[in-house]
Amino acid sequence: MRDYGGKTAEQRRAERRARLLDAGFALFGTQGYAATSVRALLREAGLQDRYFAESFAGMEELLAEVYDKAHEAAFEEIIDAVDPGATLVERLHQMVEANARKLETDPRYARVALIEVLGAGPLVEKHRQRGLRQYADAVASVLPQPQPQRGLDRTVVARALVAGVNGVFTDWLTNSPSLTREQIVEHAMLLVRGVLRETFEASVG
Repeated sequence: MRDYGGKTAEQRRAERRARLLDAGFALFGTQGYAATSVRALLREAGLQDRYFAESFAGMEELLAEVYDKAHEAAFEEIIDAVDPGATLVERLHQMVEANARKLETDPRYARVALIEVLGAGPLVEKHRQRGLRQYADAVASVLPQPQPQRGLDRTVVARALVAGVNGVFTDWLTNSPSLTREQIVEHAMLLVRGVLRETFEASVG
């Protein structure tokens, strides 16, 4: 059944859901998750009260999906910035640089992706960890195999490296805002180069 706008009920529900996601990103990325009420979200989305439960079981589910949408767009942008013909260190630098640039130029994304998801609940943490694993898989795909005698796993090394760089970025946003993007990238690359030297010395030099 169609309304006077020529849209099905399913299409109208999808549009309302998209408006709630956009409202969540806007409010979580500015005033924060804990400070945002369902009523404020509905007001931001221009929807009536009954429409929140139509799309989401609760605020944590909305935050998880807001994070997913923001993460997927940023991840694609960051991976696209990597030159597959560059050296290993150059590719990792390009990834770190693109990530830092995204955080700097989109403060709402930065807040949602690195701050508001922390401690928000088990569902959000599950989604956050999945996002980190996606970055770790991308890093692992460009790393050489560790020397067999070291007994190291490339995937575990990549996950540790991503977690460490993610921590550098989080500290930048919360404790060290006076550092420039270039400075924070150099701090992150100290970690990257150190891991490469320690783990892949024979391959990286």
